[in-house]
Amino acid sequence: MLEIASIILPIFLTILIGYLALHFSMLSKEHVKLLGLFIIKISLPCLLLVSISSQDFHSLLQLPYLISYGVASFAVFICAVLIYFKLFKAPLTEAGVMGMGAAMSNTGFIGSGLLYLFLGEKAAIYFGMTFLIENFIVFLMFLICIELDQHHAPLRQILKTGLVNIAKNPLIIALVSGFVLSACQLPLPELLQKTLRPIGQTSAPLGLLVIGGSLYGISLRAQTHLGRDIAVITALKLLMMPLLVYGMFQLFPSASAEMIFAGVLLSSVSMVGLFAVFGQQYDLQKVPAVLLVNTILCIISLSAVIHFLHL
Repeated sequence: MLEIASIILPIFLTILIGYLALHFSMLSKEHVKLLGLFIIKISLPCLLLVSISSQDFHSLLQLPYLISYGVASFAVFICAVLIYFKLFKAPLTEAGVMGMGAAMSNTGFIGSGLLYLFLGEKAAIYFGMTFLIENFIVFLMFLICIELDQHHAPLRQILKTGLVNIAKNPLIIALVSGFVLSACQLPLPELLQKTLRPIGQTSAPLGLLVIGGSLYGISLRAQTHLGRDIAVITALKLLMMPLLVYGMFQLFPSASAEMIFAGVLLSSVSMVGLFAVFGQQYDLQKVPAVLLVNTILCIISLSAVIHFLHL
């Protein structure tokens, strides 16, 4: 429990700094929105390109892990989108954001720290595979939801326009480029790595500052269905997702105890900080509050996984 707290506490402190920066007028809401754009357009693509291209391609192809985590992520995302779009009659953009929150863990900031704590350098293998799944399945489906919602035209035209826009997205360009470089065993030139890595490393702390800034000035009482959203997303992210991952692993006798522990642990982490960044970009003001509560509650889910599955 203390190890988990020591990793999560700096997250809350960074969020607090973002909140105080607006409280004392060091930054404005417009500045926070620009920080969010910087993360999405520049910082995160740099991180993805450097991280994925540096992974050993063969270590990223452990099928029991890829299938188990991939199917669970896909199922949770679709479940969240259907709940919000069909049941709650929310716009597809909001449904997509909530789907990302339910199916995409804070792998980079919380998950990697915990996994390295228990597995040492072996953690990089599972971190890399999870990173690929989250970005090539969950994040790609999220972008498709955004494109479908923002273009009112015949389905064929929507798909054509959406695919073109997705192909132009810096995040997708970085993902595909990193994967191709890894597959071809072509490392990025050292000069490029030294240039892009520090830029990419700003995405996590800046994302937390954006969360804090987004929380400032928001009246939680004025947010409609906040309690409902916290309950639904928390149930999907911290309960359904780990159980699905664990259940999928049981279909593969070759899945080791270490692999199962890594997959279930990462799936038990609260949602990625981009959940709040994109929520802010699309004026979903309740999203940072959902993330904050989810991050607090993930201490319970992580403790349960460590207690029952740790080797």
